[in-house]
Amino acid sequence: MELTSSRQRRAVSAALSLASASLALLTHEPSGLLVAVVTVSVCIGWKGGLVTAVSASLLSTVILLSPSSGMENGIARYATFVFGAFGLWLVITIYRTTGFYDRIYQSSGPNISHTLGLGWYAYPAGRPRFLNAAALDYVGVTVEEMREIMDADDFSWLRFVHPDDVEASMEQWRHSLETGEPLIEEKRLRRFDGTYRWFRCTGVASRDEGGRIIGWYGHTEDIDDQRKAEAALRQSERQLRLLVDTVPTMIWLMTPAGLPYYFNKRFVDWAGIDSAKEEPRGTRQFASHVEMFHPDDRAAVKAVFQKSFALGEPLQHKGRLCRKDGEYRWIDSRFEPLRDEDGTILRWYGVNFDIDDEVRAQESLRLADERLARALRAASLAELSVSIAHELNQPLQAVVANAGAFQRWLNADPPNYNHASRVAEKIFRNADAAAQVINRIRALFGKTEGEPRSIDLNTVIRDVSDLLGDKLASSGVKLDLHLDPLLPSTIADHIQMEQVVLNLVRNGIEAMQDISIDARYLRIATRRQNDETVEVEVRDRGRGLSDPERIFEAFYTTKQDGMGMGLAICRSIVEAHSGRLWAENVETGGASITFNLPIRAVDPTKIPTARTVNASVGTFRG
Repeated sequence: MELTSSRQRRAVSAALSLASASLALLTHEPSGLLVAVVTVSVCIGWKGGLVTAVSASLLSTVILLSPSSGMENGIARYATFVFGAFGLWLVITIYRTTGFYDRIYQSSGPNISHTLGLGWYAYPAGRPRFLNAAALDYVGVTVEEMREIMDADDFSWLRFVHPDDVEASMEQWRHSLETGEPLIEEKRLRRFDGTYRWFRCTGVASRDEGGRIIGWYGHTEDIDDQRKAEAALRQSERQLRLLVDTVPTMIWLMTPAGLPYYFNKRFVDWAGIDSAKEEPRGTRQFASHVEMFHPDDRAAVKAVFQKSFALGEPLQHKGRLCRKDGEYRWIDSRFEPLRDEDGTILRWYGVNFDIDDEVRAQESLRLADERLARALRAASLAELSVSIAHELNQPLQAVVANAGAFQRWLNADPPNYNHASRVAEKIFRNADAAAQVINRIRALFGKTEGEPRSIDLNTVIRDVSDLLGDKLASSGVKLDLHLDPLLPSTIADHIQMEQVVLNLVRNGIEAMQDISIDARYLRIATRRQNDETVEVEVRDRGRGLSDPERIFEAFYTTKQDGMGMGLAICRSIVEAHSGRLWAENVETGGASITFNLPIRAVDPTKIPTARTVNASVGTFRG
């Protein structure tokens, strides 16, 4: 029978010691006390054996040296007993120590003593039997100290376990002892320097041929660095998730095949996605994601997404996405692939920006700009009515005069048909001139824009000057034209260029209303620059500009009755033609407003339309 429990060993040693002492007293033979010495030394340990040997020696004194014993040579027998008791105790102590050492370092075999990490073996009842050298070195105890610890109690090894882990460790160990199931637990063990480190403890039962547990083999692995790394990783993941969830945009991840498998909190809250009902990670069907888009956009979204996934190229796409309240809102979707060192796509990162308010605002601004542009042209109609009447009056008066001459040549005797024919040609030219004035005015103040074509800016300036002839005369402004006769033509919208020049000339006239009439000179010059552009400059002699840059801002005006839209629209028109418009003060007095246009041949695909100009106005205003 093998006594594996310290309680069993104590009970047996106590029973045998009591029986041997009783027998020695009854028979007056102290040799029976040696059984107690041997039993305690073997079952309890060398300290208990020493105490028992001393006690037996004292008791043998009573027995052998007592006068009532009637025994001869009592002193010699007593000395022999003491020598034998202490000799047995010494031999047993040496044997126990050597045997324990052999079990740990020699008899345990390669499975325990040579295993990596902390190896141990326990009795079937759970009492530790021995530990390998690595385990002893870790806890910082000698072989003898460990033997005393193991002899003291079946669970004396708990002194090396962290106090917070003792209860759970005991519960798991008892469960394995009762069920025979393998032990797998993680706990903190105290090192020889007093620090605690995390270990993963694994124990497996060893069974005989009949299936009876004959012992437990265990291995304890240091996982402290791994636990710290995992904790740092979890903390990093929490911080990253917190960052991703608090970023003011919608973020989503897709597999290399383009299957969405993660949506951040802002996306979930915006779209009303129920993460609890989502399909398993990476298995969400692509079609179900496309269904979130507006029905009119789904085909286009699916096509561009699949093309991007097939080619592995980044994508930016705008479409209407359904919000959780059922409203479709414009979304700017962008996603790019994450690749490894070999260029293989690991996953796709996507972001969605809600641009619905911006899109609606831009559309409102575009419509407002169109209305303002028409309103500005209409506002000029009243002021230009006199000039228009004058422009029409000249060809109409010529028609009347030539018609009279035509009639006189026909009524002559004889009729002069040659002169009448020449006068008729003049009538046609005068009527055509009047028709051109009407068409130009209608185009200027109508809703439609002229067609882009090759224009001569010198001709545009002369037409505007003729149109504003009465305005110049009534304002006492002398016009000084310095037009380059070799100025090349460029492609532009004739009506829009007339509008720009008209606004600049009118502003120049109005800028000189509060100076002496003798100093009112307006200079218009054209020239070709080395950067392949044509340049038009309108210079006045007024009091200059208080803020040359702000005059191009929408609704900024220094006039009491001004709208503040003229120059803003002019800059938008010029920039829509790939040109530039700027203003500056002149050192000699007055201000200069200049614009340039690139010299280019006819290319209808690059000619700005009314929509482009209006969009540019909206962009400038925004």
